[in-house]
Amino acid sequence: MGELLALLTALLYSGAVIFYKKSVVETPPFALNFFKNILALMLLALTSVFLKQTAVLSIPTHDLAVMLASGALGIGISDTLLFMTLKKLGASRTALIDCLYSPFVILFSFLTFRETLSAVVALGGSLIIGSVLVSSLRGFGAPLPRQDFWIGSVLGASAMATVAYAIVMLKPLLHAYPLTQMNVVRMAGGLAIMVLSLPFRKDRKTVLSVLRPQPAWTWMIAGTFLGSYLSIITWLAGFKYSQAGVAALLNQTSTVLIILFASLFLKEPMTRMKLLAAGMAFAGAGIILY
Repeated sequence: MGELLALLTALLYSGAVIFYKKSVVETPPFALNFFKNILALMLLALTSVFLKQTAVLSIPTHDLAVMLASGALGIGISDTLLFMTLKKLGASRTALIDCLYSPFVILFSFLTFRETLSAVVALGGSLIIGSVLVSSLRGFGAPLPRQDFWIGSVLGASAMATVAYAIVMLKPLLHAYPLTQMNVVRMAGGLAIMVLSLPFRKDRKTVLSVLRPQPAWTWMIAGTFLGSYLSIITWLAGFKYSQAGVAALLNQTSTVLIILFASLFLKEPMTRMKLLAAGMAFAGAGIILY
């Protein structure tokens, strides 16, 4: 059961990335994340009420601050960077950079909690970084200006680093509170940091205009429902009902699925170089997780 849920998580997340890629064609990354966080917060809050996990005010101030900070960093900032990456690099290259999440979690766990950092982890991380470099070669797919590739890669790496640190800083609290309740607080933190930054943005009218009904809502709502609501539920359930390492590895099949879906639905070319890069990234993630 847990293994099937983990695979379902990869499927849902992969579908969400395709919808988000379609969204960023018409909607700026910050505006897309703003819309996504509002809708996701509403859905998660309703689920929290249904599950009777609403005692937010009973959470100690320190723990509440950590959850909000985790959301601000891992949702408000990281997801905006991820959408910027998606806009720059496309779905296939973004899928490879997404594999940097596991090495960053392990690195920050080592720096924060002195957890073991082995040579095997370094090998897995090298394979993942190698897959990203392979994606810069001509045979990978559609040509991409060198400057766009490196800017997109830095944005993507920053997205993975921030979301990884946001999860690591939350680690001491994971077993102390209901997970749905924590997700509501984190999503609120992600939305709050964006609302606070709005007065300082020159494009704030464009950001707020995303709340008006428009054709792009089709992709934005679908991406949010799959990627920031359903996949969160199945992701947590997968870890609950199967071994963590198995669930994490099955989640990482999203790398291959995103590249496949990008070829089918976004018409991104499927090449041998792309399959090689996907294999390297998946192998690197597998080595790290085991």
